[in-house]
Amino acid sequence: MRIDLPLAPQEAFDTLIDEISIALKTSGVTLEARSNGQITQNGRIVGYVEAWEPPRRMRVQWNSAGGVELRLEHIEGGTRATLSQVRPDESIGESEAAGWFATEFASPFICATMPARFEDWITDRRARKPSGSQARAVYREPLYHYPNFKVILAELALKPTDYLLDVGCGGGALLKEALQSGCRAAGIDHSADMLRVAEELNANAVAQGRLQIHQASADQLPFSDQTFTCASMTGVFGFLPDPLTALKEIWRVLQPNGRLVMLGSDPALRGTPAAPEPIASRLRFYTDSELRQLAVDAGFKDAKVERRELLAFARQVGVPEEHLPLFAGGAPFLIARKTIA
Repeated sequence: MRIDLPLAPQEAFDTLIDEISIALKTSGVTLEARSNGQITQNGRIVGYVEAWEPPRRMRVQWNSAGGVELRLEHIEGGTRATLSQVRPDESIGESEAAGWFATEFASPFICATMPARFEDWITDRRARKPSGSQARAVYREPLYHYPNFKVILAELALKPTDYLLDVGCGGGALLKEALQSGCRAAGIDHSADMLRVAEELNANAVAQGRLQIHQASADQLPFSDQTFTCASMTGVFGFLPDPLTALKEIWRVLQPNGRLVMLGSDPALRGTPAAPEPIASRLRFYTDSELRQLAVDAGFKDAKVERRELLAFARQVGVPEEHLPLFAGGAPFLIARKTIA
C-alpha cells in the first residue's frame, strides 16, 4: 500500500505515526511509538517495534509470526509512504495467502477509496466526529463558532450556582468561556480526539473539580436525572441520528426550570461554506417550526426558536472581513425551559 504526501519526510512520518496510533486505539490496540516499544491489544502484548528509524521507517514484529513495515522516502514535492507486510506466516498455503490478501487487505482498501465511503470519512474527520491534528487545531480555537457561543452564553446568563451541560463539546472552547462565570460544567462528545483537546484547554477547571469530560453520545447521556441547571449545544444538532431522543435526554438531566439554548441546523446554510459538500449531504436541516416541535415533543413545553444576528459578534471576535458575509442574517437558536406542570 502506497501514498504520496505533499509533506517533508519528518512531518509525514510524525503525522502518520500519530494517526496510526489514534486509529489503533479505537480497536483496543496501543502502539508505543519508539524503539522496542510494545504493542498491546486489550492489555495483552502482541508485538513490538523492531525497527524505529525516523523519518525513514518503522517496522513492527508480531509475537506469533510476520510483521508490518512503514517505509518513507523523499520524492519531488513531498514524501512517498509505503506500508507492507514483512516475513509473513509461512504455515499457510499459497492459495490461503492469496485469499488473506484479497479479503483482509485488497477488498477493504478498495472499499475505502469508493466515493461515498471517502466522503463519509471526510465528514467525520472535519465535522461529525472531528479527529486528527488539523481538527484538533481548529476546534481548540474555533473562531467561526465564537459568534454562536456569544449568543448562547448571553441567553444562559450563567451564575456561579449553575451547573452546565455542553452536549457535543468538541474541543471545549465554549466550556472555557462558560467557566469564566464561576459555574460548574460537564461536557460530552463522541470524539476521543476532541475530548483530549477539551481536557487540555480546561486543565485547571478539570483539576479543580469544576469540569467533567465524558465520551458519550447525545442520545444516551451518562448522568442522573435532574443533574444540571442548564444545557447548551452548537454545531451538533444536524448530525444527530436521533434528535428527539437526544432532546429527551437533555430534558431528563435538567432540573425543574432548567434551561436549554442551542444553535439550530438552518436549511439556508446548505451548500454554503458553513455546510459544504460532502458534509451538507450528511446533515439534517430543520425549519424553525420543525426545531420547536422537536423540543415540544421531547417535553419542553416552554420552547421557542429565535433568529439572532451574528454579524456584530463575528466582527467582535475577529472573523476576517472577507468571511463576514457568512454571518449576515439571523441564525436560529432554540431557547427552551423545563417546566413541570
